[in-house]
Parts: sequence; structure tokens; C-alpha cells
Amino acid sequence: MVIRGNVEKAVNDYIKMHPEIINAMKYDILNMSKLSRRISRELNYNEISVRSSLNKLLNQKKNQDYTSKIDILLKNSKITLQDKITVVTTNSKIDGINFISATYLTDSIVYIIDETKNENLKFKPSVSLERDVSAIHIFSSMEIVNTPGFVMKINEKLFAFDINVLQLISCSNETIIIVRRDDAIKAYEALAGK
Repeated sequence: MVIRGNVEKAVNDYIKMHPEIINAMKYDILNMSKLSRRISRELNYNEISVRSSLNKLLNQKKNQDYTSKIDILLKNSKITLQDKITVVTTNSKIDGINFISATYLTDSIVYIIDETKNENLKFKPSVSLERDVSAIHIFSSMEIVNTPGFVMKINEKLFAFDINVLQLISCSNETIIIVRRDDAIKAYEALAGK
């Protein structure tokens, strides 16, 4: 026998693991029958119970705009656009490099540098350089550290404007997004609400 609360919790947990469903709920483009069948098949629950849980969850979501807090945080953030950026990917540390951000991965280091502060720097042929990019810096209040969905909201806004994110670094209350230089102004306007 399946306890009702267990079905609701399982459906809620399933939805949390699939943010695309949250977006479909938000924009009211959700095929409830198809989703109910999918969830009941994957979780091995009765389809009617799953559909009932989905309806309850959908009604809750309609009465609660989960993104309004994120929108306010983004609106109150300081957003700047910086050109003359290069993304440098290397297998080893580069001495003397003046970087905006350094990300140490398992087999490489990715530096985001300001070209104007590294004019005389010579790179080895093994170093990969990605030029013609821009950085968007988002400086937010520390509240974003405890607010789920902030990075998802940023990606949603850029996706809506057909902008590809090349790099995204989010640490504490600072987020850096690297986009193609041709998309920079459009990306800035999408995030700053201009």
C-alpha cells in the first residue's frame, strides 16, 4: 500500500530534479497526462495518484511565483559588461598572468583575463586562447548564496534571447558569464532588464 504523502513527496522530488518541468508549469505548457504516465512508469506509482499530486503541485506553483525573489535579487545586483576579454586554457600555471578569474580543473586551468592588463604576455603554442568574448559580471547581495535557482534564472534569460553561455563562474555573491562579443550587449540588456 502506498501512503499518499509518499506519492506527493516522490512527485515533488521528481519535479525538483527536472527544472524543465518547472518551466513548463510556469508557462502553462505542461501536458499533465503525458507527464503523469511518465512519472508513474518511472517511479512505479499509480497514475491517478501521480496526476492528483501533480495537480496539487501545479496549483501551489500558480499561487507562488518562485522566481519573483530571484528577479528582485537580479534587479538589485550590480551588472557590468567588460570587453577585451580572453579565455586562456592551459595544462599548467602561468606565471605573471593578471587574471580576473582562475578555475583549476582536473587536467587544466582556465583563466579569464583582461587583454589590456596582459598585453606583453606571450603564450606557449600548447595554450588555447578564446578571443572575441566579453564578460558580464553580476555582483549580488549575499542573499543569493541561500537562494536556489539564481544561476538557472540567468540561463533562462539568456536562452530566451538565443545567447550561448561559453563560461559561467559563480562563487559566493559574484557571477561571471562569458559570451561571444557579438552577443554581449544583448546579454547585458537581457540580464539588466534594459
